[in-house]
Amino acid sequence: MDDWNARIFITAQFGSRFLNSFLTTAVRYELLETGGVAKFASAQVANQIARVCMQQLAGVLTDNYPLKTLYVLGEAFNLVLIVALTLSSLGLSTMLFAVNIALGLAQAFTAPVAKSLPPAVVAPENLAIINSWDLTGDKIGRNLAPLVFTVVSSTAGFHAATFFSLALCVVVVMLKQILQIADQPVKTISDEAASRSVANRLAGVFVQIWKGMASLKQDRTIGLLICNTIITNMCIYPLGSVVFPVIFKAIPEGAIEQEGSSISRMTLALQGALGIQKKRAWMNYAALVSLGGVIGPFLSSAAVYRLKAFAERRPEEINWIGLNCGIAAQIATLFLLTILVRFIQVFGAGAQVFILFLLWGAMQAVNNITTIYFNAHTQHRLGRSERGKFIANILTLFTLANSIGSIVFGWTLASGSLDEQLSTVSRMLLLGLGVRIAIFASVRADTVGKQTILLKSTD
Repeated sequence: MDDWNARIFITAQFGSRFLNSFLTTAVRYELLETGGVAKFASAQVANQIARVCMQQLAGVLTDNYPLKTLYVLGEAFNLVLIVALTLSSLGLSTMLFAVNIALGLAQAFTAPVAKSLPPAVVAPENLAIINSWDLTGDKIGRNLAPLVFTVVSSTAGFHAATFFSLALCVVVVMLKQILQIADQPVKTISDEAASRSVANRLAGVFVQIWKGMASLKQDRTIGLLICNTIITNMCIYPLGSVVFPVIFKAIPEGAIEQEGSSISRMTLALQGALGIQKKRAWMNYAALVSLGGVIGPFLSSAAVYRLKAFAERRPEEINWIGLNCGIAAQIATLFLLTILVRFIQVFGAGAQVFILFLLWGAMQAVNNITTIYFNAHTQHRLGRSERGKFIANILTLFTLANSIGSIVFGWTLASGSLDEQLSTVSRMLLLGLGVRIAIFASVRADTVGKQTILLKSTD
């Protein structure tokens, strides 16, 4: 496979992640505006539960069917969802929940397929590069989509946003169709296997799923790293989708304009430069913080190159150094965020938005660094036949963690005064910080586990 094919893959991956996040944002914002906090949080939980149900099955399908077919069909399903979203905007509001769940199913279906594709797209020596670009594109697409949705819907309307998503979906499907994939032939089903009952076939699927789940406990270090990422999905990511919008809705309309401070003027200037003109101010603020998440991956890419230069004298320790730096930085940023959430009302409206913008970008950067070296370690440790189900399993765990975090934060923010809500959220973050510190200490103390992270012996 050539470099051009790799560029097509990265572009298709970015477009797919951006599109799904764009559509999800459209559905969630409509629900928050029309149904309140409870329905807003419930929609996200419903989306995540749907993903949990599909991810394990998708992992098995990835191992048994042509990757190209699954890759294209998974994206084509979004065309149906865009039509349904258009109908919901015409007054069929009951379809919003259905579209939200279907978006979760579509993303869950395509994720194991896409993450199994790099070895079939590029040569082995280029796997690290393409995985890094894939992860960076994923984070940028996830955080850029809310910003773009706010700009498009505020300047041209909701219908224009749906037509934009339709055009983008067509382009992504075409890119996936022309992508060259060196897929191994799928094994021919024997007559005996073909004659098995549907019940036996389903039982076989669940056996494969169970074996895949059991593989998670084979490596203690990988288990600790999974736990660390669970903390991120449970305590960090729900903040951007549930907590921050609610905090921003509590800011009175026009508060930033009336403050007249330098930081407020800076925030408004940034908002104007990006063309964010939504009538509902809280959407503007949420979009600005999402921009921090877009900048974060670029910061992480620069940090990865610095870490590579730092480890030139000890190249076998690059994953060990990267993981230690990443988790330590996660602890530092989570501590700062915990303090900020608890005392955020001390700051003016402009300062709240701007500080969260900066801190959210830093958190996305350090999370990205940790994930890059976590992926590098698992790819080094796990055989090719183990990776597909392993990906499905950890995605399921992370989705469950995100669901738990979303529903708990949703309950927290559904009652009581804002001060009480922020106090409870900060205590939850403090608990997550303590668990993360314990995980980091366990990784550092495990000398045997460290040897598994090294790329080669240091003798």
